[in-house]
Amino acid sequence: MADDVKTSLLGLLPEIILLCTAAVVLLLGLARRDVLRRLTQWTAVIGIIVAFVAAYSNDVQSHTTALGTFLTLLTCGIGLLLLFSAWEMPFAMDPAHTDRHYRGEFFAMLLCSLAGVSMMAKVNNLIWLFLALELVSIPTYIVVATGRGQSEAQEAGIKYFFLGALSAAIYLFGFSYLYGFSGSTQFSAITAVFQSDISRHQLPWMAIIGLLLVLLGISYKIAAVPLHFYAADVYQGAATPVTAFLSFAPKVAGFVAIILLLGLTGWHFSSGPDVTIPALLSVMAVLTMTIGNVLALLQRNIKRMFAFSSIAHSGYILAALVAGPSLVVGGGWAHDGVAAALFYLAAYSLMTVGAFAALIYMQGKADGAEDIDDIAGISSEHPLTAACMAICLLSLIGMPGTIGFLGKLFIVQADLSTGHWILAILVVVNAAIAAAYYLRIIAAMYVREPWTPSHVRTTLAPRFAAALCAAMVIGFGLAPSRLLSDIRHAADFMAGSSGTVRLTVLKKDTAGSTARLLPPSPVLGRNLAVVALRMSARSIGR
Repeated sequence: MADDVKTSLLGLLPEIILLCTAAVVLLLGLARRDVLRRLTQWTAVIGIIVAFVAAYSNDVQSHTTALGTFLTLLTCGIGLLLLFSAWEMPFAMDPAHTDRHYRGEFFAMLLCSLAGVSMMAKVNNLIWLFLALELVSIPTYIVVATGRGQSEAQEAGIKYFFLGALSAAIYLFGFSYLYGFSGSTQFSAITAVFQSDISRHQLPWMAIIGLLLVLLGISYKIAAVPLHFYAADVYQGAATPVTAFLSFAPKVAGFVAIILLLGLTGWHFSSGPDVTIPALLSVMAVLTMTIGNVLALLQRNIKRMFAFSSIAHSGYILAALVAGPSLVVGGGWAHDGVAAALFYLAAYSLMTVGAFAALIYMQGKADGAEDIDDIAGISSEHPLTAACMAICLLSLIGMPGTIGFLGKLFIVQADLSTGHWILAILVVVNAAIAAAYYLRIIAAMYVREPWTPSHVRTTLAPRFAAALCAAMVIGFGLAPSRLLSDIRHAADFMAGSSGTVRLTVLKKDTAGSTARLLPPSPVLGRNLAVVALRMSARSIGR
């Protein structure tokens, strides 16, 4: 028992560090002395860096999966960029000025939510999955409403909270169906029941309904159709640093949850009621990317434009998930939709955080440049910030030489190789539509004359974050080998899970294959149902 507790704590060490740092930051923000309150940001920075280093240690990596390690490293890296972007939060009553009271609650909530995102890939139980999702969501409800004192922020907070409660009720209802179908909340037991029923081609409707409800509920987290209506109002009403955080944490957590839950089925969707899930994902992907891009064309407010853009990018990632994982551990990118989705999540996080960091630095009339007029002609006075913004926007379009181009390329390859050529075409068409509104922002910065004198932040932290994001967007776009290797290793986790179920269905001899048991989950021990099988493509073809 003591060894199991030690194993769990070692695997969750980065999350424990983030939560302890959040408690310290919250207490520092309540201190009477200004010199102590000034330490809130630096304490948060140190906590994130220590968590990042801990995730790299062999002790932690040996007690979690490659997917868990990758997600923790991504969360800490993007979290650090978000922290620099929000270095000086807007003053509650006058958003044109920064808050010199160094409020610790925002940074504490940011750290708590980051801990939830990092924990997502380390759970193997429906209850823990729910707790991790809510650990991501609840802090965001707080910071949306309290980020600034305007009524718009309070209205956005109320909308976000009540719709979030509705989505939680929907996917919890779906969890109850999965529990009724399998008789357990453990992923291992649910996987075993799915494997047994699929092998007899008798997957019941109770399981299908449960998965459908879960997908619909989690669509709120990723801002996908049909629960996407809140995004524009919440993005516009929240403080810009909060909006930047919303574009990352809930979306990544939601997609990881979808990947884990679809992995329980072995991604085996062939006939009968099984095709309901990929059909729903395909419809959601098409509607999400199309509605998001078309509505973004109609916007002049940049934050609303980015809200609809976020919806569209969720559609691209859903299109990747329709392709599913590669059946071969270590297989090529052309057939692996899960690897493409993970790559695009990392790419989108870098691109959107960089764009928001540039907006925060270009202060405008409020706590960030919000209208296109606010950034008109900004390139003449602040060429570096404008260049960083332009690079991130060009990457969001998918221009060659950027990480965004590779992300869209992998999605299109995965869909084409698995026969979903209509989805691949629609991804390309929607990327062309998106170019119209992204280029309009770039044209405003470089072509138009400024309407009013520009105002920028006195701190250089948001500018540093924007420059770092722009450099990584180009760097990973030209030399992505290290990132591809980490994501390929993380995606092999899902390949092993699907391979287990597919081999049961095919009933073929796997002589010569070698099986290795994945490291235990740090939350509830070893998942005996998930085994990564290293198989040759030839053995699968037989």
